[in-house]
Amino acid sequence: MSIPAFLLSSLAVLHFFACQSAAPYVRRMMRVWCGSLAIFASAIIASARADDFPIKKFSPFTYVVDYEASWSPDSRQIVLVSTRHGGMKVHAMNADSASHGSDMRQLTFGSDEDDSPAWSPDGKKIAFVSIRAGVSQIFVMNVDGANVRQLTNRNAENIHPTWAPDSQHILFNTTKFAGATAADGRDVPSDNKVVGEQIDKKMDLATIRIDGTELKRLTNGGGCTYASFSPDGSSILHRRVNGAKSQIFVMNADTTNDHNISGENTLDGWPAWSNDGKRVVFSRRVNDRFQLFVMNRDGSGVMQLTDAAGEFVNPRWSPDGTKIMCARRLGDMNLVIFPAPT
Repeated sequence: MSIPAFLLSSLAVLHFFACQSAAPYVRRMMRVWCGSLAIFASAIIASARADDFPIKKFSPFTYVVDYEASWSPDSRQIVLVSTRHGGMKVHAMNADSASHGSDMRQLTFGSDEDDSPAWSPDGKKIAFVSIRAGVSQIFVMNVDGANVRQLTNRNAENIHPTWAPDSQHILFNTTKFAGATAADGRDVPSDNKVVGEQIDKKMDLATIRIDGTELKRLTNGGGCTYASFSPDGSSILHRRVNGAKSQIFVMNADTTNDHNISGENTLDGWPAWSNDGKRVVFSRRVNDRFQLFVMNRDGSGVMQLTDAAGEFVNPRWSPDGTKIMCARRLGDMNLVIFPAPT
């Protein structure tokens, strides 16, 4: 179907941006599929019913190179990476902007490439990745771009920072414990050729305090990426790589009871929690393309959300529970946003 009728009745089209994954993977796929980046949006006036899905068509909103977005905790702002002012730098914008992103505020500067900004739950900090001397490192700064602090160092790849609910700890993927560097499979396609890179096999999960202390290893054996704490902090959602398999797992925050919720499906990725922690939105490879699905946190109740041209990846559920935004690969990398299912 086209954009649902209840969307067309809205008085304005809201402007949003986003893209996740392992951040370096998405960034490099942009280079492969390069071109300008079109941001797509749909007006949101209510959550959607199950029979409104899957959505089959989205309309363009703006055409610029913007990607890797994350919601502010009040769902009123978006932090993202944009090339609007030269280079891939972190920017912020109002989620209800009607200016097609021209009112974005640049937060990081310099010649280094930045990625994967994530807003802290208390709204005070932004974590992000910056490529320094060819190595991906985790940084944190105030929401206005002040007080930038580097949290990781040396030669390991450190990517995809997300926040613990206490806003004092950051969860991220690292090759530190495997002793691996970018030379160990970054930019090399995974065994399945469609999601991730060879270096994902070297990735484990870790947490670190926002002052750079208390680095703590969470997993062993590699293959863990795209991780995030549940809103209540009791569980960790993540993607696990095993050969050509890419599946979604959930474990307790103390790393016990790590279990597969993808079932027999072997090409799932980019998982993210719903705002209440009861469901998971993710991408699944169907008919040779990634589309968005949602399921309960135990893997039951799977429902397809998108069935449109292109591939839909890196979804993010808004903290107020009303919207889902994601990236669409269709020649370029485009942003779409639509009502979250009830």
